[in-house]
Amino acid sequence: MDGLLLAVDVGTLSARAGLFDATGRLIATASAGFKLLRPAPDESVYRFEEIWAAVARAVRGALPCHPGAAGQVRGMAFDATSSLALSHTGAPPLAERADVFCWADHRGEALAETITTTGDRLLDYTGGTLSPEMHLPKLLWLKRHDPAAWGRLTGARDLCDALAWRATGVDSHSLCGLACKWPYLPADGPTAWRQALLEALGIGDLPALGALSQAPRPVGAVHGHLAPAAAAELGLLPGIPVATGLIDAEAGTLGALDGGFMAAMNETTVLIGGTSTCLMSFAAEERRIPGVWGPFRDAVFPGLWLHEAGQSLTGAALDAVLEQHPAGPRRAAPETHAAAAASILGLLEREGAAFAAGRHLVPDWLGNRSPLGDGRARALVSGLGEERSERDFLEAYYATARGIALQVRHILDHLDAHGYAIRRVALAGGHARNPLLVALYRDALERELLLPQTQEPVLLGTAMAAAVAAGWHPDLLSALAAMGPDAEPQPADPSAARAHGVAYGIYRRLFEARNLALRDAAALMAMGRGAGRHAGSARGGG
Repeated sequence: MDGLLLAVDVGTLSARAGLFDATGRLIATASAGFKLLRPAPDESVYRFEEIWAAVARAVRGALPCHPGAAGQVRGMAFDATSSLALSHTGAPPLAERADVFCWADHRGEALAETITTTGDRLLDYTGGTLSPEMHLPKLLWLKRHDPAAWGRLTGARDLCDALAWRATGVDSHSLCGLACKWPYLPADGPTAWRQALLEALGIGDLPALGALSQAPRPVGAVHGHLAPAAAAELGLLPGIPVATGLIDAEAGTLGALDGGFMAAMNETTVLIGGTSTCLMSFAAEERRIPGVWGPFRDAVFPGLWLHEAGQSLTGAALDAVLEQHPAGPRRAAPETHAAAAASILGLLEREGAAFAAGRHLVPDWLGNRSPLGDGRARALVSGLGEERSERDFLEAYYATARGIALQVRHILDHLDAHGYAIRRVALAGGHARNPLLVALYRDALERELLLPQTQEPVLLGTAMAAAVAAGWHPDLLSALAAMGPDAEPQPADPSAARAHGVAYGIYRRLFEARNLALRDAAALMAMGRGAGRHAGSARGGG
């Protein structure tokens, strides 16, 4: 198999392009950023043209790194965050001339709760509740709050599908996106859309948008071929097969699995850590796990069921400590993370478990995806002081990182309580480049930590989809067998593991206390709404 594969990953703040050979070896990579807009609290949006321009810069940045690369690309694919791109006539449908809902947009929290109260069978496949990070609450918000903007929509697509549409001119949807983020159940065949639910919510016209009513395509199928105009923008030859893409977490899962995956499927989880964290596990049979998204059939591998547990803000939370702590560098960058991690590891070497022993937190800054499945939840912090010294900053950073790792352990225990027996955790994404997080995952999870031996697992997984579209492999499992990385085990430090066991007990008690407070706060809010209605009635009677 001569030639190269091009993978494009669109994350929360940047696009990255990677060139790979047939063995899965990374040849070159480049990236370019784009703006995340925040028009109002709970709102996070993009402009699609700015994302596409970043894609073009990234691809054009990678191609010159390998002589003749532009003429050697035999297949390409996109992955992206589970953001939602809207095509339209007239003015863009969102504030600040935006037309893409970021995955982190939480304006639909109340509507997500409304959908949850319907008890629809969809909830059997979303962990029992519907997250505001799914697409339906966002779309329902738009239809109810801006009917004129809704009327201008011509399509709604997962971001990876919108990128493939822009590249090829072919409008089609990936089964990965539909199964994981839409009111769509692939196992139901011709009645996959939850049409009765959509009608009850007043959004029954959703499947008529664009190509949503057409059958989706599996990951790696040919979405279309690179159109001349897009080829000119990207610096490539037209006609290259473009694969049906996938969500970035699913791409990272593909790129982190090793050759022993099928034999150890029930014992393996992939942890993709970046701005947020996803924990991806596969099962041969259907399992319903509260507080865990899924099971999604055929979302990646045909015939297998995918569970997606996660944490909404993790890397972003560590960024916030760097940017906001009074004694911190007030800037989040790779070098400031590296400096903080090095200082903390040095203090841990000297002080052991005594370092930051009084600081603990429950890391739910933007709701709890798993294991609680409640978008209203927020973080709980114990041990705050005046927060003026450098040590205060380092303790805050460490407590945040440890809280993230301990919640991962909580999620793994939750998966084990519902049919899994997780003993291997493969770490992918930006967290694998933070030595403090690697040490915490290694020592705190009570499972074997594996580091896939690839620099870019997310891009590698996307390259596997491109390899299938190029005809190099008949399916994703074959591509994984040929291109998947080796994995390096990370032996745990027994003394650190014992200390984290104590900290885990503290975390679990704080988690339960926070949840009690969350329920009481909901009761207070209900009382406040009742008082407001009563006061309104009294005024009306005057």
